[in-house]
Amino acid sequence: MRVQLLHLFWNESRKRRKKTSLITFAIAWGALSLLLMMSFGRGLSNAASVNFKGLSNTIIMVSRGQTSKPYQGLPRARRIHIHLEDLELLKRQIPGIVMISPEANNSHNISYRGKETNRSINGVYPCFGEMRSQIPEAGGRFINDLDQENARRVAFIGWSVAKELFGDGDPVGKDIRIERTPFTVVGVLKKKQQGSTYQGPDSETVYIPFSTFCQIDFQRFLDRIHIRPADPREALFMENQVRRVLGRKYRFADDDAYAVNFWNTIRDYETGAKIFKGIEIFLTIMGGLTMLIGAVGVTNLMYAIAKERTREIGIKMALGARRQHIVQQFFLETFAIFFKGTLWGALLAFDIVGLVNRIPIGYEDYGIKSYFMRPIFSFDILLIFLAVLCALVFVSGIFPALRASRQNPIVALRYE
Repeated sequence: MRVQLLHLFWNESRKRRKKTSLITFAIAWGALSLLLMMSFGRGLSNAASVNFKGLSNTIIMVSRGQTSKPYQGLPRARRIHIHLEDLELLKRQIPGIVMISPEANNSHNISYRGKETNRSINGVYPCFGEMRSQIPEAGGRFINDLDQENARRVAFIGWSVAKELFGDGDPVGKDIRIERTPFTVVGVLKKKQQGSTYQGPDSETVYIPFSTFCQIDFQRFLDRIHIRPADPREALFMENQVRRVLGRKYRFADDDAYAVNFWNTIRDYETGAKIFKGIEIFLTIMGGLTMLIGAVGVTNLMYAIAKERTREIGIKMALGARRQHIVQQFFLETFAIFFKGTLWGALLAFDIVGLVNRIPIGYEDYGIKSYFMRPIFSFDILLIFLAVLCALVFVSGIFPALRASRQNPIVALRYE
């Protein structure tokens, strides 16, 4: 029986080649749109996550500010600076701080064998490397505890600095000069995507132990304090606690939002993830609607076929064909149209995604290319696509098939 159904479908499809081709093209276009929308949407979400993590998505940065209201007889517009001893104060009075590091920076001249450049020199603690995704290239390392304890003259440099000073050579183990003071390069930052920056991208920054920084740059204040809470869900609570502790020391109101400034990367990451996930869902819906248009065309075609073949259906039923045979025939034709169109659309989508992923993207590129030029196909995307496809095949075929199978054979035989 199935062989006969296939033979009947082949004969009928040849009679309606032009109309069937147009509907098949619509299905192919819908499948192409749905797969591209889902893959580019997933790539967009993934790229946003990677770019967020390039800075960090687990820390709170605290920097100096200015009071916005009077407090305890003190005037507004007072400058609030943060000091190194504030780290111990915060660790002592706020539970849940896993890591904490100061950061002080200034621009200094860096030279190596006649090559000279001006870069931001940042003094930090060893835990800064883990907090800020400072992953060294193979053969190097970040600043360690002994470097900090002994105030060693060592430097961890960004890859752009390494390229400018050393070209294609290996900088690890070589000496550079920072304001005529020799420093040994212990590591080079591994290339990464970074969507947000302060004081310039990490690739153009040099990091040295904080104890060493204090010997070459006599700043009285810190530029930032980096804090990693034990529980990311307590990020807002941690922010309020830091404001409360510093407010008691420097005498400003707990609700003064400008006395000290916060960059809460945890909340930014969560907000950004929700936004990009919403964009991904929106693109998937748009692709699904495009495919739905093709499915409507298939439904109309099957209704037209059912009407044209009314007399034929009546003859089949009069000769003993059951309703399920009529339903199977229409479902087979619906599935065949969808299969052919979906196959061409999916193959073209795979090719487009493969070609786009071959387009090179520089790590210094923070623009639209780094977000939209890395579409992703994944197993869950395939499952969603197949689920949508099965639903459309069923909906497109069931109603015309039921209408054709419910015809009265006597009435159908009299149809002209």
